[in-house]
Amino acid sequence: MLREIHIKNFAVIDEVVLDLGPGLNIITGETGAGKSIILNALGLIAGERGSSDIIRHQEDEATVEALFETLPPAIESKLHDAGFETAGELVIKRILNRSGKNRIYLNGSLCPLGLLAEVGASMVHIYGQHEHHTLLQPETHLILLDAYADLAASTASMRKHFDALSNAWERLNKTRTSIEQRRREKALLEAQVEEIAQARLEAGEEDELRSDKNILVHGEKLHQGCREGEELLYESDAALVSRLGKYAVRLKELAGIDQNLRPTVDLLESSLAQLQEAATQLRRYAERVHFDPRALEQLEDRLAEIQRLKRKYNASVEEILRMHGEISESLASLEQGEEQIAGLEKAFAEARRSAWETAEIISHERQRAGKKLKREMEKEIKSLGMPETVFEVRFVTQDEKADAPPFFIAGKKLTERGMDQVEFYFSPNPGEPVKPLAKIASGGELSRLMLALKALVLTPGVVSTLLFDEVDAGVGGRVAEIVGKKLKQVAAHHQVISVTHLPQIAALADSHFVVRKEVEKGRTFTRVERLSERERVGEVARMLGGVKITDQARRHAEEMVKNKY
Repeated sequence: MLREIHIKNFAVIDEVVLDLGPGLNIITGETGAGKSIILNALGLIAGERGSSDIIRHQEDEATVEALFETLPPAIESKLHDAGFETAGELVIKRILNRSGKNRIYLNGSLCPLGLLAEVGASMVHIYGQHEHHTLLQPETHLILLDAYADLAASTASMRKHFDALSNAWERLNKTRTSIEQRRREKALLEAQVEEIAQARLEAGEEDELRSDKNILVHGEKLHQGCREGEELLYESDAALVSRLGKYAVRLKELAGIDQNLRPTVDLLESSLAQLQEAATQLRRYAERVHFDPRALEQLEDRLAEIQRLKRKYNASVEEILRMHGEISESLASLEQGEEQIAGLEKAFAEARRSAWETAEIISHERQRAGKKLKREMEKEIKSLGMPETVFEVRFVTQDEKADAPPFFIAGKKLTERGMDQVEFYFSPNPGEPVKPLAKIASGGELSRLMLALKALVLTPGVVSTLLFDEVDAGVGGRVAEIVGKKLKQVAAHHQVISVTHLPQIAALADSHFVVRKEVEKGRTFTRVERLSERERVGEVARMLGGVKITDQARRHAEEMVKNKY
C-alpha cells in the first residue's frame, strides 16, 4: 500500500505531502488546480519515463518520493535478488535534473529504470481518464481476457514455444536456401576444384620458377664464366694452384730454417685446399649448367599457366590454394546437407507441434473463461445501470484466407500469444443484435464497461494501489452513484486513489484530499490538504452547488457524506 508521497518542484507544485490511507482515497479540486499532476508524479514512481520539462520554473531539480508498506512477497523477493533490503517497507525516490542527470533510489540505493518499471508495475497501476478508449482497440481484448483467466504462466509458456518455432523455421529456411544456392553453384565449384587440383600449385613455386628461368636464360654466360675460373685456378699453365703449390714447397724449406714462418705455411696450404675445392665446384657447375631451349619453353609455359590462374581468380597462389580448400569443404558440406536438413526438419516439426498444441490448450482455457466473463460482465454491467446489456467474447477466425503454414492454418494465425483473435461484442438494447463493441458503444457505456472489467480482472494482492484519473468522465446522476459504488467495491481489496469531479463519488471517500491553486507574489502554487469530516461536507457541497453554496446543498452534502450511500 502507498502510505505517503512527497512531491517537490514538480510542474506548478512547490512542495506537497500526501498521507494516504487504505480504501478509497479521493482527490478533488477545481479544473486546472493540479489534480492530475499528482497522478503524473505517481507515474514516475510506477516507472514511467520523466522529462526535464516537468521541473518547476526557476528550479534545477524535481523530486518525487513515495513510501510503500506491506509489500507483496513477489516484490520483496525480486528486490532481494537485486540486492535491495526492504524489511517490509519500500521508499522510491525519483530525481529529475535539468542537466539530464536523473537518479532513482530504492531504499536509499541507486536503481536502474528497468528494475523500477518492473517493481512499479506490480505496485501501482494507473488508469487515465481516456483509458476506457482502449476498449475500442480489439487487440486489447485478448489481453483483458487473459488477465481475467489468469493465464500469465500459460502465455509465458506459449511465448517460449512460439520463439522456438520461429527460430527452428528460420534455421530450416536459411539452411535450405544456402544448400539450394550451393546446388546451383555445384558445377562451377567442381570445375574450379578440378582446375586448381590439375594445376598442382605449390606455395613459393612461382618465385622458384622465375629463379630457374633466370638461370636458363643466362646458362651460356654462367658456363663460360665458370670455365674461365677453373682455368685460372687449376687448368692453365699459369694456374694459381700450380704456382702456389711450387711456392709452398719453397716456403716449407724456409720454415725449416725459421719456425716463425710455420703459421704462414699453414695459411698457404689451407688456401691451396680451398682454391682446389673452388676449382672443382666451378668445373662441376660448368658441366651442369647449359642453355636448354626446350627446358626454358616448359618453364615459361608453367609460369604462364600460373599467371592465368592468378588473373582468373584475382588472387595470389597462396590465396588460390586456400580457396581450393574452402571450395572443397563447401562441396563436402553440400553432401552432408541432406542429413542436416533432415535434422532441422525434425526439430522444426517438433517445435511446430509443441507450439500449436500449447496454443490449443490455451484456446480451450480462453473459451471457458470467455463464457464465464460473459456471465459476470452482464451481472456487473447490470449493477452499473445497464440491465438489458448483452456482452459476448467472440473468437474471430479468417476462414477465407488460404493456409500459410506454419503460422496460419485453418483460419487461425499463430502468434506469441497463441492462436486466438478475440473481440468483445456488445448490445445495450433489448432485441438488438450484438455488434463489435468498438463500433457501437458510447463514451459513458465504455466508461462503465471498463470499470466493470477492472472490477473483474483485478484480483486481491496482484496490484496493491490503483490510480484512477477521472475514469468517471462522461457519466453523471444515478450512473455516477453506481460508478462510485463500484470504485468503493474495488477499494475493498485494493488501495484506490481517484481524481473525480463528481460529488457522488467524492462522498464515498475513506480519505479525501482537495487540491487548490494559489498565486503568491506573482507565482502559482498548488496546495493539497487532507479534509476532516466537516471539511469534506463543504467540498462535496461545493461540487454540488457550484460557485455559491446554498444551505440546501450543504444539507445534501452532509447526508451524502454521512450515509456514504
